[in-house]
Amino acid sequence: MQRLISVGLAALLTAPGVFVAAEEHSGESHHGSHRFPHHTLGVFIGDTTEGRREEGLTLGLEYEYRATERWGIGAIAEHVWGDFNTNVYVVPAAFHAGPWKLYAGPGIEDGEHGSETLFRVGIEYGFHAGAYEISPQVDVDFVDNEELFIFGVVIARPF
Repeated sequence: MQRLISVGLAALLTAPGVFVAAEEHSGESHHGSHRFPHHTLGVFIGDTTEGRREEGLTLGLEYEYRATERWGIGAIAEHVWGDFNTNVYVVPAAFHAGPWKLYAGPGIEDGEHGSETLFRVGIEYGFHAGAYEISPQVDVDFVDNEELFIFGVVIARPF
């Protein structure tokens, strides 16, 4: 798992430059026209479950920088109450296809019993409501040979 996190972090650090170069080379760069928001800040509310054994209310903040229309990199900070009482931090890379967003990245679960590395994958679908975006979201965190499922909604403001 540690090797997976290291490879993931290296990929995330180099990804924005690679994505920008690839789109500029293909003639799809939109930097001059600004047809998409480069920054998005959102609030997450949801539920984290581990099978039927444990669950907890999850609140978080999410930020994403979109280097191109299709690719972005973000930061997620969440707190999970209830049976977990932990903080979760994730650095995901995201792929956008219309209203769909697919993302994955390494992270850390920091709780009462110490810190553990994790890897998150997720999907969301964005609905526009004026200047805001409301996105139902489903994530899976792989941590310590277990899978935790996170269901919720993000209310975000692109800018």
